[in-house]
Amino acid sequence: MPATIPTIYSTLLLTALLFYGLFSFLRGSIRDRTVDALFAIDSGTTDDHLLKQVRNHFNQRAFRVVDIDPQRDVANLIGQVKPSLFLAVFLSALAAIGMVCLGLVIGILIPDLGNLWLWFTVVSPIAGVFYWRGTPRERRVSLQLLPDAKLKVRAHKDEIEELQRSLKLEKID
Repeated sequence: MPATIPTIYSTLLLTALLFYGLFSFLRGSIRDRTVDALFAIDSGTTDDHLLKQVRNHFNQRAFRVVDIDPQRDVANLIGQVKPSLFLAVFLSALAAIGMVCLGLVIGILIPDLGNLWLWFTVVSPIAGVFYWRGTPRERRVSLQLLPDAKLKVRAHKDEIEELQRSLKLEKID
């Protein structure tokens, strides 16, 4: 069954929209995801014991204390984080699939190109390099003890989830 012109152009439009989604996903992979979280401290846990647990947790994750503000009870930590090799390869694979789809549609629109559309996949590793170089290597964590047995943490979303999981803290919404 021959492809009609409206079918070809609607396929091109859908492919362009999917390509835009791919670029949005790539940009989102390097975006800063720093969030605030508030945790309730167990009534049986003293402030000193909690601080020792939190300090040990972040020491194990290669964070170090940068400064402490005793007037506000705030401690700022900094740590180096490596980008994920799996995510870099995954993003490159997604880019390769997107490039093949775009190349196929262009190959249908311009049949004189032959199999030149296969060369589009050569640029797909750029997505992995974009992620690898764009990922922030340095993450900051801010810890503050609040009255009424609460701990306020400002950090990357993944660090907060790991802290909550490892110390079994109860998050307050």
